[in-house]
Amino acid sequence: MPSAPPHQQKETGSDIIHYPWAVTGRYKHSQVPCVHIQKSLSWNHHINKITKKANSTSAFLQRNIHACPRKIKVLCYLTLLRPVMEYASIIWDPFTQANINRLEMVQRRYARFVFQDYHRTSSVTDMLHKLGWPTLQERRAQAKVYMIYCIMNSLIDVPSNILPPNSSTRRGHSQMLYVPHARTLTYQKSFIPDTTRLWNSLPDKTIKCTSPPMFKEEVQHIQLR
Repeated sequence: MPSAPPHQQKETGSDIIHYPWAVTGRYKHSQVPCVHIQKSLSWNHHINKITKKANSTSAFLQRNIHACPRKIKVLCYLTLLRPVMEYASIIWDPFTQANINRLEMVQRRYARFVFQDYHRTSSVTDMLHKLGWPTLQERRAQAKVYMIYCIMNSLIDVPSNILPPNSSTRRGHSQMLYVPHARTLTYQKSFIPDTTRLWNSLPDKTIKCTSPPMFKEEVQHIQLR
């Protein structure tokens, strides 16, 4: 794996090491653009960074477009705010409830802003339903199974042999994958072990979709999380 001279930057009292390609064990943190990788393989630091940026972006939008029509507020969320919380999310998809909630709260607060409804008795879940916004956790799960679909159908340059078939079971659909054994929760919740479980739970008609748009449409009607 090629390496690059580390670029050190002081940040909140600790050195953040920028490695465009490699992550080494000599440093407490390594960072590639927009994804912050800790030596401990915890995503707490990354979630802290993106929720801080997302909250800042949300506050900026609420200051500047509060008088705009609802459709403009929705458009700004979809183009400027939600992408901040979803960049490379198939890699860092959090599994601790605290981190999941921190991300969801950004979306839920913005939904209140869209409707200009801040009453304590108002249902934010109903607001999200009216907007057609699934939870961010659900969207990350959808993105993960879509990546598996792309790998399995050679739509991206990732060898499909990283996903060996599960030939020991007759249950499920025709493209069941082997779920690797995980001794730690961190590995169990990482991309391949977690996503193969999601993939194996899909109905046969979904995994047999003949086009990416059709697969995405089918997955939107399935509750993954």
